[in-house]
Amino acid sequence: MTTRSFRSIALFGSALTDGREIERCRVSIADGTFASIEPNATARPGDVVVDGWIAPGLIDLHVHGAGGVDLTAADDPERAVASVARSLARRGVTAFCPTVSSARAETYARAIPAYAPRAQEGGAESLGVNLEGPFIDPSHRGFQDATVLRPASAEEVARWIALGPPMIVTLAPERPRGMEALRELVAAGVVVSLGHSGANAEQARAALAEGARHGTHLFNAMPELHHREPGLVGALLGSDATVEVIADGIHLHPQVVELVVRVAGPHRVCLVTDGLAAMGEPPGRSRMGDEWVISDGRAVRREDGTLAGTAVSLDECLRNARRWLPWLEPAVVLRMATSTPASVFGRTVAERKGRIAPGYDADAILLDREWNVTRTYVRGVAIS
Repeated sequence: MTTRSFRSIALFGSALTDGREIERCRVSIADGTFASIEPNATARPGDVVVDGWIAPGLIDLHVHGAGGVDLTAADDPERAVASVARSLARRGVTAFCPTVSSARAETYARAIPAYAPRAQEGGAESLGVNLEGPFIDPSHRGFQDATVLRPASAEEVARWIALGPPMIVTLAPERPRGMEALRELVAAGVVVSLGHSGANAEQARAALAEGARHGTHLFNAMPELHHREPGLVGALLGSDATVEVIADGIHLHPQVVELVVRVAGPHRVCLVTDGLAAMGEPPGRSRMGDEWVISDGRAVRREDGTLAGTAVSLDECLRNARRWLPWLEPAVVLRMATSTPASVFGRTVAERKGRIAPGYDADAILLDREWNVTRTYVRGVAIS
């Protein structure tokens, strides 16, 4: 992959942003930010004329690896995150949260500073680490290693905060000292996400009242929604929390995705991949933590056939959502992979990413009429 720097550039075509389509739009980029957005404009000599759409770059809040690289098991995490960032950018992702599964303390000591917020040369920007565990329920651990799960402790939370702090932490509030850890993390500005949890509705509502504001891959690794016991799913959907949805066609049925979007709205639904090292790679074997898994190019399974994750990238999840939600305007569908995930972190991210607007980072993708990504720009630099 190569990058090409521009002092200034202009894109001309239809732009999808802020839930609407702006036709005949001239988007000027200078010094890494969007300089101006001109609707009903005329193309000028030298403009990049787009026969499709200009859109904000995609944001993936939950990705464990890509291009054959596993972020949890990496011996050299700085090199690993740079490789994953380049792989993701080829598929339209311009910002992401490197995600670490439940692991031993020494893994976090390496990963949290290595995956801190920073630009990655020739790739998507790291928004900061997402820790998916280890304070989760063993009965809802999914593919995670049961031997490294542990009760929350004030000492471990303090170490994370001193190292980072993390951007997102997934925990089960019903586990020993789960609520205390939730309060400590919220006080440090960490987004606490509820997931890998057997919490009932009352426990989940209590956690939301204490500051949890996100849900990890809704429906997966949590009890099913029941009309007499709504549980964690019901509590999240009935709150103001943002929720992750894996729209790969494997983890959730399309009708369930539609149900979530109709109930929560696109302003609360974040499309994520939860992608593994197999994402962007041909079918075959790859690493997932300390074990080998097998990808068929879409689903990733343990050698015994148990579903471990996905190899479906975020641009394909977006295309799925576009097909499954035809009642939504295209620009509204796009929000779930751009401005909504940016909003999870509040003003620090939402005021610079996820939109095509003056002063925002010039993270953009060009889409053809089939919603395939044809080019990615990260802060005004074209990546091919």
